[in-house]
Amino acid sequence: MATSRLLQALWREEPPPTARKIVQNAISGLRRTLAEPDGDRSKLLVTHAPGYVLRADPATIDNCEFQELARTGRAALAAGQWDEADRHLRQALALWKGPALADLVEDGYDWPELTALQNARHSVLENRMDAALAAGRHLDVIGELEAVVSTDPLRERLCRQLMLALYRSGRQAEALRAFRRTRAALVEQLGLDPGPELRELERAILDHDPSLVSGGTAIRMASRGTTAPPPPGGAETAEPSAPAAAPGTPPDTAAGPGRTAGGSPDRPEDEHKRVTAVFVRVDTSDCSVPPEVLDRLLQQVRSTVRQQTCLYGGRNHGSMGPVILSLFGTAQTQEDDVLRAVRMALDVAAYAEQGVRLRVAVSSGDALVLRAPATEADDEPVDVAGRFMETGLGLLLEAAPGVVRVCDTTRQACAEHFGFATTGARPGGHDVTVALRPALASRTHLPFVQRDRELEQLRWWVEEVRRSRRPHLVTVLGVAGIGKSRLMHELRRDVTGRPGMGCLVGCNRALGPKEPYTALAGVVRAYLGTKDDDPAPEQNGRLDAAVTDLVGTGPISAQLADALRPLLCAATGDEPGRHALADPERRQAVFTAWRRFVEELAVREPLLIILEDLHRTDDALLEFVGDLTENVGSLPLLVVVTARPELVNRSPYWASGRRNATTMSLEPLSRTGIEALLSSVARPGSGAHGAESYATLTEQSGGNPLFALEYARMLDGAADDDPPRPACVRPRRSGAEPPVPPRVHGIISARLDTLPAAEKSLLYDASLFGSPFYELELAALSDRDPEEIQECLRSLERREFLQRCRLGPELGSVEYDFVHKLVGAVAYSRMSHARRAEKHRRAAQWLADHSNRPLTLLVHHCRQAVGHTRDANLSVEDISAHVCDILIGAGQQAKRRRVPGAARYCYRSALEFCATGDPRWEVLRRRLYEDAKSPV
Repeated sequence: MATSRLLQALWREEPPPTARKIVQNAISGLRRTLAEPDGDRSKLLVTHAPGYVLRADPATIDNCEFQELARTGRAALAAGQWDEADRHLRQALALWKGPALADLVEDGYDWPELTALQNARHSVLENRMDAALAAGRHLDVIGELEAVVSTDPLRERLCRQLMLALYRSGRQAEALRAFRRTRAALVEQLGLDPGPELRELERAILDHDPSLVSGGTAIRMASRGTTAPPPPGGAETAEPSAPAAAPGTPPDTAAGPGRTAGGSPDRPEDEHKRVTAVFVRVDTSDCSVPPEVLDRLLQQVRSTVRQQTCLYGGRNHGSMGPVILSLFGTAQTQEDDVLRAVRMALDVAAYAEQGVRLRVAVSSGDALVLRAPATEADDEPVDVAGRFMETGLGLLLEAAPGVVRVCDTTRQACAEHFGFATTGARPGGHDVTVALRPALASRTHLPFVQRDRELEQLRWWVEEVRRSRRPHLVTVLGVAGIGKSRLMHELRRDVTGRPGMGCLVGCNRALGPKEPYTALAGVVRAYLGTKDDDPAPEQNGRLDAAVTDLVGTGPISAQLADALRPLLCAATGDEPGRHALADPERRQAVFTAWRRFVEELAVREPLLIILEDLHRTDDALLEFVGDLTENVGSLPLLVVVTARPELVNRSPYWASGRRNATTMSLEPLSRTGIEALLSSVARPGSGAHGAESYATLTEQSGGNPLFALEYARMLDGAADDDPPRPACVRPRRSGAEPPVPPRVHGIISARLDTLPAAEKSLLYDASLFGSPFYELELAALSDRDPEEIQECLRSLERREFLQRCRLGPELGSVEYDFVHKLVGAVAYSRMSHARRAEKHRRAAQWLADHSNRPLTLLVHHCRQAVGHTRDANLSVEDISAHVCDILIGAGQQAKRRRVPGAARYCYRSALEFCATGDPRWEVLRRRLYEDAKSPV
């Protein structure tokens, strides 16, 4: 707990000058109170910047026990274990002996935490009532429900439960009277009508709907990764510590799992993401076995699919009968999620045991990823909503056994990696036919632009290592697409063209889990002259011959070859090889053998080793490569590694300097460089229109060559035989800015997912304000401490997401901007429409309270709040009325400041959101008329 938060909680107004001393004395007294008779009182309550930390055993805190019982009860409720759920939830409620921290409430303290605790108690009570109603104990809970509803008539869920209990007890008239009482309270106190669920229940009671007696059951795919169905008689269970949402708040920003209105960084948020789904259907038409044998076969298939999904970095979403679903891109986006999914699907489709064949389909598309707080550290519940799921199920019906069928979007993303055959009656379906070698990622046919200085530095190090015969490590850092691979290609071509210097290259593929150390294997294969898909016997034979040539015959030759063999086995997918590398002892033996292999090569002649994309490797390989030049002795060995900037945050080696090591960063190309690159790919005859379009793309690319080329490719369109291109994610502002190409969006989205939850949430908030923005504006969109916001901003600056523009207009304020404006566009696109609407509403409210901000920005946020509420298919009546009040209030403030033009602008804008029959309509028209008549 930060000291500043303690001061704010104790003194809402200006704290006294001795406030910090008072807090220190109170902390000292607390330590004496909490200390055991013979214990050290400093161990429980410790000073830890920027405040204090209470290290208490959760078993001694009744709130922790309450939360654990509530969690167990909710889990039982979701599993349909009504009696078990009722028992645990009763035990949780029995811990309460009255209002939380009643002594503080009596002294006038009204902390948000107290409200959260009370809401948690109500949530558990509502869940217990759901369990009791589902178990048929409606007669037992009527009395308790009547007492609670009379005390708190605004909680609609409790009213629904009371109405249902009364109706099932044959007291239909009393159920309708309970509805009328709640409606009267809502109208009188809030000016609101009951929600649709309550009105629907009233209508069902009037119609004597048969489902009210037995309750409904929702069927979903059985999995830990799916959210639980709503319990009978009520809405979905709410997170116990979440506060109730304000009236008019869009539903998915209300309190609930992962949907806090303030965007709490402690909970994952619902996000728009590009997701790929792999559907697997077990075909047992040729297998005639008893049901218990069939069950065992299904379990074997599910286990195989689960293992392959985890191997390729996906998520097992669950199964229903013979259909199994795996998802890629839900938890953490990878640039190659589609490629991972298709390769996993091909491995699964090859399954054929005991007459079982598998039909497999892959579908990709935009989805809303629905999240809830994790029940286990590595098993966060996730559900997705998107049209591509329906497309995938349709493809699954057409898929032939042993064949992978994909949609148009998946084919477009993998066109360079696989061959496809378009078959079937349904349009948009393609069968994967053959795996192709992808084109060189660095696109070496394009001009080498504005990297001569970096290439000259690398040439200098080549000559220096050759001259001094001492090892050196050069790290080349740069964001995705900045030109690292192309620079390495030019360096390799330059070195191989000179005599007396060897060059070996290894690249770390993004598919990592199945091929953990492909960079090391690539170096060995480059020397052997083999390819990764060559037969294992051929690779082993060449390895034995090469090792014998290096070290001669004898025990050392056999030891070295045997230690290096798991690298080649892992690269070709051999199971023993992969298991050998998973064992720390065997892995260390492989590292030692590889280092000896390189040393033997460097003894013969100076050697350049290039290891690309080191950020994709695990920590063990990072440590090994970082120490390589320190451990090889005095040999002419130059190791050049490429990586993205996040490598510095992962490994302490790259965060601190060492001898025999150099780091260089690749900066964005200048406008001239991007124009030269685009002109080389411009279609003949594009003319002035093409030049104007490329000028726009130059600005959009931000100096990133890959981004510029992807924009140009999107602008020129696909080839005639290509399928339709998937929808791109468009920036939030209207205008002539082109949409973000899918590949660029994927790269930035994957980088966003490397951020901690708090920093990513703050970046989402910043995307609402565009560029530039102030930290004060971010504080308006969440309830976070200013110190926490400042720390997140500093971290985002270190990670090169944000940059400081200049000092702000107020003392201590700083103006920030996105390093690349596409980061803001992608971050904004990933928020759900309902969440954007709530954020814009908050921003508008804050801007209305700060008259020094532009009114055009205020109106923009008001329009966006209403527009995104409409895009979320929610009622805009409440939000329109709210933004209308905001604009009227801003107009009144402008009038008091004697700025009539600003007042008229606010009133005219308010008319956009005011219904014709609204009394405020005439008031606004009259004010505009009076202001027009009055002299300025």
